[in-house]
Amino acid sequence: MGNTVDLTRNVPRLGLNRLEVAQAIGVSANTVDLMVEEGFLPKPRKWHCRKVWLVSDLVAAMASWPEEGIEQRKEAGGEDWSMSA
Repeated sequence: MGNTVDLTRNVPRLGLNRLEVAQAIGVSANTVDLMVEEGFLPKPRKWHCRKVWLVSDLVAAMASWPEEGIEQRKEAGGEDWSMSA
């Protein structure tokens, strides 16, 4: 019995790179950059020159996005995300 790696075992993904984030949420990599800049997505974690987004950070950030048709008002303690016509 040697030390072999079982390649058939599923390993949970804890972090995603920029292209994987884009694919996971259905946008382009450039849109990921814009969403980070606008605060809709968290900034990536960094190890040396490698940037990684924690899946848990992405889920938490996206859970705070407003739902369509529901206005979030400043007096409720959050940012006003409603769109003015």
